[in-house]
Amino acid sequence: MRETIIVAGRTVLAVMRGSAMLRKTIYSMPIIILTIGAASAQTYQQGLPGYSNAARTDAEKKNDRELDRVYESAMKRVPNAEKKKSDPWADARSAPPAAAGKNKQLRIVSGEKKVSCNADEVLVSVVCSEGAPDGAGCSAGSTTTGVCMHK
Repeated sequence: MRETIIVAGRTVLAVMRGSAMLRKTIYSMPIIILTIGAASAQTYQQGLPGYSNAARTDAEKKNDRELDRVYESAMKRVPNAEKKKSDPWADARSAPPAAAGKNKQLRIVSGEKKVSCNADEVLVSVVCSEGAPDGAGCSAGSTTTGVCMHK
């Protein structure tokens, strides 16, 4: 858009800059409106959810105590999940075979200086309270602990 300007008796054509200014104003208005909206959303206003008023009335405090009491009594009636042993993976796991558990039973034996297992068992490990084990026994004065496994 052009406009004719007469300056000191001369005619000058000038480009009108109003359209660029109007375009910048129109584009900047939504940004300004959104910024103001975001800033006002951060302030607390009475009556809206999330509003916190430090000066609560006695009736509101009494109501809060009553709600807390009702909540606590309801929580006491809920069965404690920790008391019963539940296994959420019980259906996914297969039970170990009964024969495998019998053949691999372990038994712990302890004694002074030397330990031994029954005839149907094998000594698989020896631990001494002091020093290193020497075969199925330990040095004098130490307690010997062994693990026996069924053959």
